[in-house]
Amino acid sequence: MSLNFSQNQAIRFTQGPCLILAGAGSGKTKVIINKIIYLIDKCGYKTNDIAAVTFTNKAAQEMKHRISKYISTKELNKIIISTFHALGMKIIRSELNILGIKSNFSLFDEYDQMIILKEISVKKLKNDKFLLKKLFLFISNCKNKLLDSKQVLKIAKSNLEKTFAECYKKYENYLKSCNILDFDDLIFLPTLLLKKNKSVRLRWQKKIRYLLVDEYQDTNEIQYELIKLLNNHNSNFTLVGDDDQSIYSWRGARPQNILCLKEDFPTLQIIKMEHNYRSSKRILKAANILISNNPHILKKNLFSELENGSKIKILITENEEEEAKKVIKKIVFHRLSNHTGYKDYAILYRSNYQSRILEKILIQNKVPYHISSDNSFLSRPEIKNLIAYLRFIINPDDDITFLRIINTPPRKIGLITIKKLSLFAKQKNKSLFNSSFDVEIKKFLTKNTLKNLQNFTIWIKDLINMIEKDSFFILDKIIIDIKYKEWLKNSSTDLKIINCKIKNVDTLIKWIKQMLIGNKIEKPLDLSKVIEKFALRDIIDNKDNDTHIDKIKLMTLHGSKGLEFPFVFIIGMEEGILPHHSTINDNVEEERRLAYVGITRAKKELFFSYCEKRYQYGTVLYPQPSRFLFELPEKDILWEKRNKNNFYNCKISNPYSKIIALKKILKNKM
Repeated sequence: MSLNFSQNQAIRFTQGPCLILAGAGSGKTKVIINKIIYLIDKCGYKTNDIAAVTFTNKAAQEMKHRISKYISTKELNKIIISTFHALGMKIIRSELNILGIKSNFSLFDEYDQMIILKEISVKKLKNDKFLLKKLFLFISNCKNKLLDSKQVLKIAKSNLEKTFAECYKKYENYLKSCNILDFDDLIFLPTLLLKKNKSVRLRWQKKIRYLLVDEYQDTNEIQYELIKLLNNHNSNFTLVGDDDQSIYSWRGARPQNILCLKEDFPTLQIIKMEHNYRSSKRILKAANILISNNPHILKKNLFSELENGSKIKILITENEEEEAKKVIKKIVFHRLSNHTGYKDYAILYRSNYQSRILEKILIQNKVPYHISSDNSFLSRPEIKNLIAYLRFIINPDDDITFLRIINTPPRKIGLITIKKLSLFAKQKNKSLFNSSFDVEIKKFLTKNTLKNLQNFTIWIKDLINMIEKDSFFILDKIIIDIKYKEWLKNSSTDLKIINCKIKNVDTLIKWIKQMLIGNKIEKPLDLSKVIEKFALRDIIDNKDNDTHIDKIKLMTLHGSKGLEFPFVFIIGMEEGILPHHSTINDNVEEERRLAYVGITRAKKELFFSYCEKRYQYGTVLYPQPSRFLFELPEKDILWEKRNKNNFYNCKISNPYSKIIALKKILKNKM
């Protein structure tokens, strides 16, 4: 495999801390793969000495697939290739005794967390949804700063902080009593353990002799702390990132982590990968000039050896409906003229709501499209219900999941019964499930009610016993016993929706059986590990990632990161949309990075569009074109304006020209 000078340098530097500043399209994944192989073949590392961490399951799966071409499945399975959360889970699983956690713990997502927080804070917050969300973020931020509830109670100042700290304490106690972890715990608990327990820290530093981290610019405070704790022993690591593609500050990402490295690791070697293999020279020039408006401590300048390419086109439209029509018309004609496929085109936007009008026009014109969204297969209600059943039979102490499944489908166990059971369980300090078998429960429930309840819990007990013998057909049994498909059929009159739900259920059964059996890359898992993978979203929905289907791709700019397309349209290039109105005063730099990410997705041609007027909540707005359009090189762009009869080229005056001129003067003086 041919490698350029900087790629070779990045692969061969293995002694000491290394930061690879990898620009868009510079082949960073290829470098990570080759570096892992180099460490094994040339540097004496064993496969179980190496950990490669990234941010998405898709990236981890891609890494595994590509490495599998060079080493055996047996050796591949010894390398830790995972997300940060999956690595945290691995550490927790290995240190259960020290952490005081039972092996059958449940992992809760945000939806489950909100149910618990609502329950424990009802007296304090009075079901105020705004305060409930603030409490959720407060606890998450505390864990990100490595603060447990005891520490937070000591430092809380305002009355609201004290209230939140008390709720945090109750939340901690609830999770512990029900043997539950939340997503933040997957990094919070192992990081805290490594920091406080020297023997555990040394054991993991010895275990992971070489660490590689992809998308390092997206790390937050606690993830950086975890990296330092895992590396403090030998400081042999490679971090790969691009500060110009740091677009997740709202998730806690800190691009300044790149700068902290030099202070924490003085011998840090910085290697720049600036050769872009993706985009035409003109597109790359525009990206470089745009991002140069952001301050840089570590500067880089991407270059391309591909052809210059077409000018970048800016489409000016009357309103959002005309914008959608114009973009789609452009794609249809461009496809016919260039003999390309619909799959070669992507329409990118800042916010999900912008896709609605696009979908309407695409459907009207019978143009095939695929819209990428955050609505995972695993988030669909018919799937979540079944996973809840499996999750509960693994951890019967999980009261929240007990309440989710007890009447799904309905079992004639009413709210009054559940309240009586909950009160009894609280008095006995038992789980809801165990309380149903207590001999004293019959004093609180009628004969028929108790029979309905115990029919359910005895059936659950049989399923728990079934796990130990054979879990392969356990989901089939659940679906048949509760007549789940019949219930789904009766839940809607729309045949298309019913068939989709049934198909999803069959897909889930297929996935679970595949994971229980294993394949060439993945070893067989037991049922608890399968549910763990689901909880971590550690599966890839092939329907959402099939790049061979001939459809236009619609997605947010955030969602486009890591992808590439021959032809890219970025719509809604207006002040208030991109840059977003919430960032104009304090975070325009990240919005510029977001535009940069969008631009560098394009390989051959790039189009922008904006509206001269836009309708919002019944009001007509007249937005200014985005400042980012005026930061592009004038000679490389073509403004296309709609006249009554035809298109004509026009030069648009720059409303930000004075600001840009002032910036240039200040830049030259510094």
